[in-house]
Amino acid sequence: MKRITIGAALLTSMFNFAQEKKDTIKSNDIEEVVVNGRYYQKYKLNEVSGSLRIQTPILELPQNVQSVSSQVLADQLTLNMSEGIVRNVSGARKVEHWDNVYSNVFMRGASIATFMNGMNVSSTWGPINPDASIIDRIEFVKGPAGFMGSMGDPAGFYNVVTKKPTGKFANSVRFTTGSYNLFRGEADLDGVLVKDGVLDYRINLMGSSNKSWVENDKTSKIIVAPSITFRPTKTTTFTAQYNYQYLKFNQPGAYLMSNDGYASLNVHTNFNDPNFKKTEVKDQSLFLSLDQKLFKDWVWSTQYAYMDLDYDGGSWWGTFDPSNKDVLNRTLSNWQAKGKNHIFQTYVRGKLNTGNIVHKIIAGFDYGDRKYNADFSSFAGGPFPINIYNVNYGVDPSKLPSSDFYTLNTSAPFYNDQGVKYTSYYAQDQIEMFNNKLRLTLAGRYTSGKTYSSYPNLSPGTPIVPDEAGEFTPRVGISYSINENFSAYGIYDKTFVPQSGTGIHQTLITDPFRGQNIEFGLKKDWFGGKWNSTFAVYEIRRQNILVAGNSNENNGAPFQVATGEQRARGFETDIKGEIIKGLNIIINYAYTDAKTVKDTDPTRIGIQSPGNAKNVQNTWINYRFENGLMKGFGISAGYQYQGGRQSWYGVSAAKDQSLPDYFDTNFGVSYVAKKFDVNLMLNNVLNRKLYSGYRGDAGEYAWIYNAPRNWRLSIGYKF
Repeated sequence: MKRITIGAALLTSMFNFAQEKKDTIKSNDIEEVVVNGRYYQKYKLNEVSGSLRIQTPILELPQNVQSVSSQVLADQLTLNMSEGIVRNVSGARKVEHWDNVYSNVFMRGASIATFMNGMNVSSTWGPINPDASIIDRIEFVKGPAGFMGSMGDPAGFYNVVTKKPTGKFANSVRFTTGSYNLFRGEADLDGVLVKDGVLDYRINLMGSSNKSWVENDKTSKIIVAPSITFRPTKTTTFTAQYNYQYLKFNQPGAYLMSNDGYASLNVHTNFNDPNFKKTEVKDQSLFLSLDQKLFKDWVWSTQYAYMDLDYDGGSWWGTFDPSNKDVLNRTLSNWQAKGKNHIFQTYVRGKLNTGNIVHKIIAGFDYGDRKYNADFSSFAGGPFPINIYNVNYGVDPSKLPSSDFYTLNTSAPFYNDQGVKYTSYYAQDQIEMFNNKLRLTLAGRYTSGKTYSSYPNLSPGTPIVPDEAGEFTPRVGISYSINENFSAYGIYDKTFVPQSGTGIHQTLITDPFRGQNIEFGLKKDWFGGKWNSTFAVYEIRRQNILVAGNSNENNGAPFQVATGEQRARGFETDIKGEIIKGLNIIINYAYTDAKTVKDTDPTRIGIQSPGNAKNVQNTWINYRFENGLMKGFGISAGYQYQGGRQSWYGVSAAKDQSLPDYFDTNFGVSYVAKKFDVNLMLNNVLNRKLYSGYRGDAGEYAWIYNAPRNWRLSIGYKF
């Protein structure tokens, strides 16, 4: 591992101080890329999407932002957010738990938020895994980003930018098949209704069905996603997008459990029964945006999002029989949930000059109201025992819950009511000096927010008291262009989350959780901007964490104090783009040391943060022949390594939560013509038992396997 760490650091240093080219290609237009040749792959993007508000090219931005294009997803034959998208970004990892429903992504020592088209859409068990059929790009913003929000964890977020009309006729269809009876069809219809950019449309359709490497598991999915862009005048643009996703599956996550260690069961084993209730999920979202050019260099933008998430299903869990360690007693629970999000943003952005100094200004207002209600009531019948080494399927249906059980009952004991609501005002001035050689960012945001989560029927008559806080969070950044394609940056940014607890002598703790990030980095474009490298070092502090006080100081009664602290520090390097003609690579490495540094319990000091991995290194290589008999053919290969892994189970876990190292491999061949392409991918080439999991306090091991060796074949046609 030391060799990997040292090698990554030396590699970055060499790239940043080797021969420099001065013909960097830059763009002031959102999402523009440089096109070199017929088979050029869009691995490197020069700009962030417009949904991130800022007007600065990535090279000049005082923040580590990594963009993953739809071309990368197509080359890797990735179908959704849970299938390895994170390997394209240093330090990002998918952490399991009901992983075929939503994506729990960790980065810089914590779980990061989910944004869609620039709006925070995070929720409990949601949103549904973004499907590749509607993704234009995914942007990973590392560390706090005050220009987007300041209420959340300081680790960062990922922003899914969905496909919108391009103003051109560009239609395509795609069929994908593969292991475990995978059948998937996609259509992307992009065109013009009224010429000259007045009215454009785009419709994305997807339907898929696939079984699993485990027994008695099948998933079906449908997506309908139309969008329009209307320009009634040359200065006004209105875009409307509607996404409908329907998902039906046997179980949310194929957990296995054993007392004999991780991976002690066959990879095809499944504890779910075919007679248990299947789950259906309906996810609807509406995005409306209006951009109005006010005058030269100034634009007023307004966005609104409405999301409606509906779960209708059940789940099982199990504990081992005290008299037989091989018998798991399964219990059934209801899983009815509804989530509704209302998100609104309005802001102006533009630039003005004071002498030779340029000011790029953003100022605006954000509002969010995200609610989630669920019923997790347990079924009184059962249990339903199985022998984990000899699973027999076919539970008697007469002993299972009736359909009346699976309803969202607001009077049920385990009815859950939770939500987040906030208002926020923000202003930023990016000051460009010395012909844009030096850029100073000064910004501040005031956010007033509240969060709440309770089971009101467990304490009848007790009102729900939300956690409330209002905080001003400053942001200071600096970026300096060493030359036109090499820059250095530094950033200081803060964030917070409302929280409350019961302190000594029944006092109420209202100090919010606070996070801050200090970061420095280098960015370099190479060979005319065809590829780039980024190197960053950072330290994140998570402070005011609620920890247990000494009950002896409170007459034996438990209480909390807001003195806990976690620290994440490390370095990251990302290399991405076309190294030589036809050869595109993605190479990244992250070292993340995330641990508890303050706690009232000395035994917890130094414990690694849940969900962290100290070392993550990824490589992806794609080469396409452009001449001769092999013209159009391509070869792909990649791997992902994770070392020093820690489960998500928590710092207070009774058992060791370390997980063994992880190494996944991929290999593919492809062919691209003018209108036709075919791609064959082999995943988990070495057929290793890959998994993530945790160890429960009773000593049991629980884990979810990744798929064993499997293949996919995708055929596309453009017209």
